[in-house]
Amino acid sequence: MVKSVALTGATGFIGRHLVESLLAAGLEVRALCRHPGKARLPAEVTVVEGALENDASLADLVEGAEALVHCAGLIKAAASKDLHRVNANGTARLVQACALQPRPPRLIFLSSLAARHPELSDYAASKRRAEEELAQQAKAVHWTALRPPAVYGPGDRETFQLFRLLRHGLLPVPALESARISLIYVEDLCEAIGTLLSASIESGALLEIRDACEEGYSWRAVAEAGGRHIGRKITCVPVPRSLMRAAAVANHSLSRITGHVPRISPGKVRELYHDDWVCRDNPLTRLSPWRPKVGLDEGMRLTLNWYEDHRWL
Repeated sequence: MVKSVALTGATGFIGRHLVESLLAAGLEVRALCRHPGKARLPAEVTVVEGALENDASLADLVEGAEALVHCAGLIKAAASKDLHRVNANGTARLVQACALQPRPPRLIFLSSLAARHPELSDYAASKRRAEEELAQQAKAVHWTALRPPAVYGPGDRETFQLFRLLRHGLLPVPALESARISLIYVEDLCEAIGTLLSASIESGALLEIRDACEEGYSWRAVAEAGGRHIGRKITCVPVPRSLMRAAAVANHSLSRITGHVPRISPGKVRELYHDDWVCRDNPLTRLSPWRPKVGLDEGMRLTLNWYEDHRWL
């Protein structure tokens, strides 16, 4: 039974939920933080100052740890090289740090369903490359990669924009009637990671993961679920791909002038307008006792209640 876990990405949306989940399970948690003074992590967490670019801090992070959960990563950046530097090269450095330990920790890598289609975006390509780094370099390390779809839940600033639009009765959607997406509630994902810490799964497993809905959700189903808890009908507004692409190109060009990370890129548009982000298999349910507990309707209710309680909405 694993007792100590090292963690990257502890201050992110998923990472913060994972910290709480691991502590609740009675595990010792050590977290890599670039700015410890701003981390606001629970006092029980041992903070290791550093970043994925620093080999010494990575060595400190994994020393003596029985497992490592790698959640850190960029979902957007001003340049593709930044995505690859953090997502791919950072993963390779972590693998090397683990391999140098007398007893390498078990490594769980949080990838993304986007890695299924690396041709769509720089982000997807960087996640696929990170998976390849694991396969090539982690010969002496037991590793598992999880590919979650869109993750949502309390405290997420990315999907918060969607909930804010729902509150106003609108949901702009890709102009694709056939589009379907899988989803997973953040606490279900954290429980899946906790299960993997001690599950008897062969090293090198790459597992797509989702909630219990096998066929995924249409955008209309997402709007209806939100509307039931907001108390109003939500109107789906199809956005032509050409319009979204033009906005992304303009946004990307402006970011080169301002130096700011673009809110949406041409690659992200290609991801949004891909019509099949469904995980048709959920292999972790066959390989372990883990089962997703929260479906879309309950997840929307819990998330909306959190946003309202914390005055985000």
